[in-house]
Amino acid sequence: MQRSDVTRDDGTWVGLSLDVQDRRRPGLCIFSAGPRLLVSQLSRPLLLAVVDDQLQGVDSWRTDEYRSFVPPLRANMGRALAGSPERWAHRFVQHLIDAPDSPLHEGRWLLSCESVLRRWHHVDVSHAEYWSSMLVDGHPDGYIDWFVHSGSWEVLPLRPMPDADDSRVKAYRKRARDGTLPPVLLWWVSGLDCHLILDGHARLAAAIAESVESPLL
Repeated sequence: MQRSDVTRDDGTWVGLSLDVQDRRRPGLCIFSAGPRLLVSQLSRPLLLAVVDDQLQGVDSWRTDEYRSFVPPLRANMGRALAGSPERWAHRFVQHLIDAPDSPLHEGRWLLSCESVLRRWHHVDVSHAEYWSSMLVDGHPDGYIDWFVHSGSWEVLPLRPMPDADDSRVKAYRKRARDGTLPPVLLWWVSGLDCHLILDGHARLAAAIAESVESPLL
């Protein structure tokens, strides 16, 4: 596997490119049959989805089987890597490489801090209002609406979002306030036309509760 940093002409880091070889089948993968899709992790079904007949969105149903392949991120690590998406990207890529249940497979991957989600974040919309419109609501069933933002670009949690008073969220809220919150790791899935949250459900909930921008990769 080869890594290479992606930069603008002025040298500003914008992402990490990863060329993957000899990894034909990932542990976290997607199966499709016509309009039906299945997201599975090491043979455990995580998400069942059906594209509706009018191609306006996707009906989805989630299980409670998803387990993040990223180990718990300690507070001292958050402080050490705060404000450095480049260093976080290299750390997350290593977890993607090492874990047998990550989505990594042969091909070229890009881990970027230039999130397409930000194009929808208008200055006259609060952070909480923005994420309430971007997160796919409902558990276990939900609907990915492809016409919400002229093409979905929504975010689908792979497990229920924790409440603001959840113990993990409370711990992350302090880190959100002091600027040391680790990024949320998203995976763009074209068949669903949305992002899946791979790691950081509690971190995103903390950022929403504190009305601060969520760092994303």
